[in-house]
Amino acid sequence: MEMQEAARAFLALRRIAVAGVSRKAQSPANAIARRLRETGHEVFAINPSGETIDGEPSFPSVDAVPGGVEGVVVVTSAAHARLVAEDAAAAGAEWIWFHQGLGPVSFDDEALETARRAGLRVISVGCPMMYCAPDGFHRCAKGLFRFFGRIPKEIQLTT
Repeated sequence: MEMQEAARAFLALRRIAVAGVSRKAQSPANAIARRLRETGHEVFAINPSGETIDGEPSFPSVDAVPGGVEGVVVVTSAAHARLVAEDAAAAGAEWIWFHQGLGPVSFDDEALETARRAGLRVISVGCPMMYCAPDGFHRCAKGLFRFFGRIPKEIQLTT
């Protein structure tokens, strides 16, 4: 599937969890959650503490979100990504997007395999903010990622 089409399908989901939201207001996960809210998505912050973050409740796991979610954005360390993938699958999510920004990626091979084996549709390149009403920085980053091959034209959603 073309990456643009996959991103469009993911962003058509209404209920999305963002794993990795923290008390650090400027964190990538918090920025993604805010952008998704701004564009009309119902967003659920996932943070093990379960505390209020950015004025919104957070949940200790995807499975703890009342009514479930359709998709999950993972913006955690790679060490936690497999657990988030297992949690997303157990909660009935259909999609998972492992964030890939300028720093370390939010997944490893084990997390990808876990998500695919569970039947989740997997996006493991780029950032949702490159596709969801992108600002100048994310529009530029998307172009650079494409140019340097970090965002392929086609992606494989499942195995």
